Amino acid sequence: MIIPPIFIGLWAIYALISWGFDPLMNDFHIFYYSGRQILINPANLYEVRGFRYMPSFAMFFAISISLIPYNTAYYVFFIINYILGVLSTIEFNKILVFMNVKENIHRFIFLLVISNGYFVYYQFYFNQSKYLTFVIILVILRRELQYRIEQRPKDSNFYIINYGLIVFAIGMAPYFIFFLLIYLFQDISGKEIFKRENIRKYLILIFWFILQNILFILYPSQIISFADGFNRPERRPDYFKLIYLQEWVELSPSEIRIFAIVFSIALFIITLILMFNDRLMIEEKFGYFAIAYIFIGIFSYTFLLGLILYSLVLLLFVPHLNEEFKGIEFIKNNRTVLIGISSILAIFFAWSSFFLFDYIPGLKEYPIIIFYYLRWIFLLSIMIFSLIKLKFNKINIKGVIKKKFNID
Repeated sequence: MIIPPIFIGLWAIYALISWGFDPLMNDFHIFYYSGRQILINPANLYEVRGFRYMPSFAMFFAISISLIPYNTAYYVFFIINYILGVLSTIEFNKILVFMNVKENIHRFIFLLVISNGYFVYYQFYFNQSKYLTFVIILVILRRELQYRIEQRPKDSNFYIINYGLIVFAIGMAPYFIFFLLIYLFQDISGKEIFKRENIRKYLILIFWFILQNILFILYPSQIISFADGFNRPERRPDYFKLIYLQEWVELSPSEIRIFAIVFSIALFIITLILMFNDRLMIEEKFGYFAIAYIFIGIFSYTFLLGLILYSLVLLLFVPHLNEEFKGIEFIKNNRTVLIGISSILAIFFAWSSFFLFDYIPGLKEYPIIIFYYLRWIFLLSIMIFSLIKLKFNKINIKGVIKKKFNID
């Protein structure tokens, strides 16, 4: 728990050096002035250029960071981002403990991944808000695991806290609305949708949405302005690049429109399947949806979401970790798990071409450049095939046990 925060701090310092310790007009600029707009004229919130979030996010800045002069606010939020980065490793570690990863060194392997790479660097370079979203999602998962392990009943207070958190997280990352649906129906079967206790859950969720986004009620036109933000890839073709095809395919606005519709429908279908799958735990549902979003998410191109998506995928490897062995034997008996984790670590580092092209100019030459372009397909394939192999191994082991003990 000491080394991961140090790594995060080093990436933060690297970001400071990259922009010469001079606050940039980047994503933080949008957040800050959306908060200022709430204080000046909330009716024109969506006239702030680049603001495509829910009003709750702007209101959060309005009562906090936007009250401070811009340059000071920039560094205050930068420090907050570092604190959130440290909190993310603490919460992730707690999740690993509740998932029965007993050895510190084994948990360190996972923490090493989420505290390194360009996914971390860009959170600080753009002074982004995704660390806040990440921590909220981790807190929600940790609380779910904690209540499950401790066999504590979920009362109204539990849902009030968790639903309030996830609604706020969706306000910062609206394209994660599917996570909210998966989470809402995780304990609800198709036959129980209209039970009184479940209707109470829906009402809690609706209450939080209205309270946090009261501007939608006061200024209904903002709903249309907010929805228009989802058309960004169509207006800016460079903002619709599937991570594994970004160097290979250029799409026209009309093609982007078709792909966006098809992919959104596909994600919704995947969400429905996960919502009512009683055999999967919530951490597994989030992990599998993260994989789906990586491959067909409308905004999957962005490196800023990578920190959240691939960290959730990491949780899918945890149940397959065999801690019975030590040293070399541990490596031998966890080859597939370690290969899968290594592929995700490589993805964290493979995003930027800055290091590769600036320090190894020969990579720009044909045919070597092709191998660089194939890096995503190669690394994602390793990640997926590792998970598939682990899943089949688990199924085979269960089959052998059932056959040996004549279990139906």
